[in-house]
Order: sequence, then structure tokens, then C-alpha cells
Amino acid sequence: MKILNKNSMIDLKNRDEKKEAKFHPAKKCSICGMPYVENHMLSESLIKILGDKIRYIPSCKCHETFYERELEKIEKENEKERVRNRGNRYKNFSIIDNKFLNSLFEKADFTEKHMEIAKKYAEKFIEKNCDVGILFYGNSGTGKTFTSACIGNYLMERGRNVIALNIGLYLTELKQEWNRKETELLHKISKCDLLIIDDLGCEKISEWVLEKIFLLIDTRYRASKPVIITTNLFYSRDNEKCGIYNTFGTRIKERISEMCFPVCCKGESKRKSGTEKFMDFLV
Repeated sequence: MKILNKNSMIDLKNRDEKKEAKFHPAKKCSICGMPYVENHMLSESLIKILGDKIRYIPSCKCHETFYERELEKIEKENEKERVRNRGNRYKNFSIIDNKFLNSLFEKADFTEKHMEIAKKYAEKFIEKNCDVGILFYGNSGTGKTFTSACIGNYLMERGRNVIALNIGLYLTELKQEWNRKETELLHKISKCDLLIIDDLGCEKISEWVLEKIFLLIDTRYRASKPVIITTNLFYSRDNEKCGIYNTFGTRIKERISEMCFPVCCKGESKRKSGTEKFMDFLV
């Protein structure tokens, strides 16, 4: 048995490099049209075992690139599915649905000040530990929910855990199974990277509602975790002018003031009427 030493291996390598490339007479790359080339790395005995089909290989890297891109596509789809699954864990009260997932900064109008603030906030959130949130307030249809969803998606795409709640649905869930359910939910809410509370102020106020909303916000406060809140209620440091104070009282207003930076969403409603949607559909 002949043993190859280091010099013999170098000689074999040089000999193979000196061989002229032998191209297949007909077989070509389906992408770029380059002919297949003979694979000098295979021994004749291996070709006999595996067949002549492996004698020639692509002389280009088109298929490697193609499969890399396909794998990237699959990974992106898998990541989207993971995001959907995170939302599905809270599907009875979460607003992480298709509309939420389609709310992206790429679709945003950055001439609006609140959107510019949101993008900077999301970027800084990734760079450093964040313990401050945002209160988006303003009239209905000014983009508060869309803006908060853009932040949530930006963070989820980068591996952060986000829970988004519609406050009305959250309270309904607690009423149905309040004791065990509340303990379980508040534990998860205290651990996630960002909590989004959407549409604060839409619920019918009672002592029970005030207590549950305070407990929800206070859970984030005690965990030193950020919360983003959207509301149609007006915010002001002056309690007489503050809709949040007039609706929820001192405790909740002070918690929100301490935890969130207030951002007013201005402008006319961006929501299309049923007539406008129908006419767009017919075009």
C-alpha cells in the first residue's frame, strides 16, 4: 500500500491544477448557461459506484446562490411564523393579528413627528436597556395604533418579546376567568420586553376596571419595564385639562406620567370610510 507524504499530496494538487478543464458537451447551468465541468476530485472507482451523473459539476455558483436565497426565504417565513405564534399565545385578547403584523416603518409617513419619534425610540430600544415608554394620544384615526404596532414589529423582528393588548378585550378575559388568569397574565406581562396597551379609555369605568388597569400598569412599573399606551383621551400635566386624570384619577395618571413620554398624534383621520374602500376595490 502506497502512503502519500506531504510532498506527494502537493504534487497531486499541482498536477490536478495543471489539468485542463473538461466540459460536458451538452449539460449546462439552467440559470446562467455555463457548461458543467469534470470533477477531478472524484476517483474512477467512486464514479463506478455512484454513476456517471456525478462526473460533471456546475462550473458556476448559481445553484449555490439560488439555494442560499431559498434558505433565507424559508428562514424569514419561519421567523414570521414564530412571531405569529407569539401572538397566538394571547389570541383571546391580543391585537397581534395580520393588521398588526403588516404595520411596518417601511409603510410609514415620516413627515409626521410622532412617527419620527417612534422610529428613533425603536432603534434606541435595540441598542440599550429601556425602562421608559411612550403615551400616544390624539383623536381617533390619527395613527396611534399603527405607530405602536410599527415599534412592536421592529422589535419582534430583532428578537424582542412584545405583548400587545386591547384593554377592552383584556378586561373581558379577566372577567371570564379572573383569578387564575390574571396571575398568569401579569407574570408574563412583567417579563416581556415591551407591553403595548391599545385604546386606553374605551372601556366603561367602574371601581373594578380602575383597579385592574392600575394593577396592569403597576406590574410594568415595579418590573422597571417599558409600556406604550395609545388613547383618544387628551393628556396634560394640568389635571383640569387632562382627560386621563378626569377618567382614571390620580394613581393611574401619575403612573403613566412617570413611565411614559407623551406624544400627541395630530392631523385628520386616516381611516377610510366604507364607501372609499368599496371604490378602491372596484378600481
